[in-house]
Amino acid sequence: MQTCSTCKKEFKPGAAGWMARLEGQAAGFLPGSPLRKVLICPEDFAKLGPVQKASWHEYIDPPKSGPTREKRPGRLGEAQEAE
Repeated sequence: MQTCSTCKKEFKPGAAGWMARLEGQAAGFLPGSPLRKVLICPEDFAKLGPVQKASWHEYIDPPKSGPTREKRPGRLGEAQEAE
């Protein structure tokens, strides 16, 4: 069960506005050390200052995937061949 790291509110799949960041040892300090994902709910994220907000990214679960760059029409290589 995933919960908010500050208020312990439960995360429900598909919920919008949740933010996440990875925490752990700095790279090179202990190469084998695992990173852990920390979640924060939209209400607690709104309370953070602008500097603290910079280290968070939107958490989407389940992940959504779109077309890859190679599958999009009009790639740069195609444009050069047409000239």
